[in-house]
Amino acid sequence: MKNRQRTWTKRVTAILSLAAVTLPLATNVAQASTTAQLAPQRAVYGYFMDTYKQNVSTYKTAANNPMIGMLAEFSNYYADGKNLNKALMQENIDKSAKITQNRTAAEEERSYLTDRRDLRYSVINALGPYAPAFIKNANAQTPFHKMPSTPDPVNQKHAHVDWADENAKLGPIVAFMNHNSYTAYSNTGIVKSVVRYKRPYRWSTDVKPLPALSKIMAAAPATDFDFASGHTTTGFEDGLSLAYAFPERFQELLTRSSEIGLDRVIAGRHSPLAVMGGRMAGSAVVASALNNFSNQDMMKKAYNAAHSADLLGSKDTSAQDDFADYQKNREDYRYRMTYGFKQIGNPNVDMHVPKGAEALLATRLPYLTDTQRRDVLFTTGMPSGYPLMDDAEGWGRLDLFSAASGYGKFNDAVTVKMNAAKGGFNAQDNWRNDISGKGSLIKAGSGLLQLSGNNTYAGGVSVKGGTVRLASTTATGKGSVQVKHGSLQLSTQKAIIKGHYQQAQNGQLSLAKTARLAIKKNAKLAGTLKLTDGHLKNGATIMTFRSHKGKFAHVTGLSKSWHVVYTKHAVKLVK
Repeated sequence: MKNRQRTWTKRVTAILSLAAVTLPLATNVAQASTTAQLAPQRAVYGYFMDTYKQNVSTYKTAANNPMIGMLAEFSNYYADGKNLNKALMQENIDKSAKITQNRTAAEEERSYLTDRRDLRYSVINALGPYAPAFIKNANAQTPFHKMPSTPDPVNQKHAHVDWADENAKLGPIVAFMNHNSYTAYSNTGIVKSVVRYKRPYRWSTDVKPLPALSKIMAAAPATDFDFASGHTTTGFEDGLSLAYAFPERFQELLTRSSEIGLDRVIAGRHSPLAVMGGRMAGSAVVASALNNFSNQDMMKKAYNAAHSADLLGSKDTSAQDDFADYQKNREDYRYRMTYGFKQIGNPNVDMHVPKGAEALLATRLPYLTDTQRRDVLFTTGMPSGYPLMDDAEGWGRLDLFSAASGYGKFNDAVTVKMNAAKGGFNAQDNWRNDISGKGSLIKAGSGLLQLSGNNTYAGGVSVKGGTVRLASTTATGKGSVQVKHGSLQLSTQKAIIKGHYQQAQNGQLSLAKTARLAIKKNAKLAGTLKLTDGHLKNGATIMTFRSHKGKFAHVTGLSKSWHVVYTKHAVKLVK
């Protein structure tokens, strides 16, 4: 076995050296999204989505097995039974110990259930108010409902019932999840057999196994290895598959998938590096399945089933939602991407977007093109240099949680053409990221796009159709705003336009009677002013500017005897 390990290590070292030479350098992550930079980077095994079915026991090198190749960075830290980066590997075990020593009773219970339950069942709670309908209409079940007060016997099996029914009302979703997560090539068993890195509780007695699992863990064979975490891999396969079918809970499902990885560390089963590898593996497997043409009919049926009365139409607002807090979800997910490890490699390597990764966002950002979805992944990717995450294709640096909130940077003019008639995210979406860059936003078509971030992009906004809603003071960045057709809408009490504002005859500005639009430069006014909520206050200023030309042709929402007055630097409400 040692000879085989040495052979793998030598090949991986050569492969990684070659990859390091071919990776372009950058001053910072996501500097520009030119066509060349958005092009996928080929790894030594090819592209994961083209070779993912080679993750079987007949292929055991980084050159012919994409799972081994993608996770080959680990060989720089551990190989041939030796810690090659002693500080990092000690930190890996120290983090494991700290997490197990500080777990709460609630975390113990959750990690036990994660360990015992079928993982496809384990992601259901991320559906929140839709979970009861899913359980009912998929005939979902589990025999595990609480953690025992004494350790499980050694022969205690994992869930031994079918987690759900492919013939149920939501059967197409069940079939889709089954297909993506339990196949011969969707696991990390081959990687484990090659890497042979021990479980964390076997490295140090400071890592405390979960008491309820202590007998099972103690009796596990020596060949029960840590890297990479199979449970985490499957958790992401299940979460991302369900998120594709039901993108309304995309970020909540991602957060639960990452929590499954954390649960493995909490139980003492896996180390942080092992679950980081599981995230990469699960993401790559699902993206590959989504790009497989033979799966398209299954994908469509799963999506349609999710958007029927049996799930989307069966929301239970009284149901518990453990993932209702967006900010907490975001913080938790991003922490679990790195587990607090510091950058140990070059922090200035350009982001790469793996071939086919854009398919992961196809239903979450349906109004964008494939190229635009790649650009979203490019501009929301993690910086380089973190342990394990700098694989040649870019799977490790994908931040799918942030990508689900839209662009992170406008490098050029970005045209968003929505179609409200299609419903869902085609009709309304919310970009929560803080968007930077030199580029601009052009809103076309119909539908409503909300901007909620603290934005600094320089190119401004042009509304040519539909609605752009400003949900933060700096939503429009640093540029000018034009409303040619459609509507600019304020949902915040104050929004600032740092450039000029121009509204054409077919444009509309909509804001509350108590809100204010502060234009730092000049305004050219026409079209409609729509005043909505709030109490009228005599003399209230609703718009300021350096100077203005023209007036609104129509004003709606004012009571009789009220009108607008235009002064040199403001528009006011007067009775």
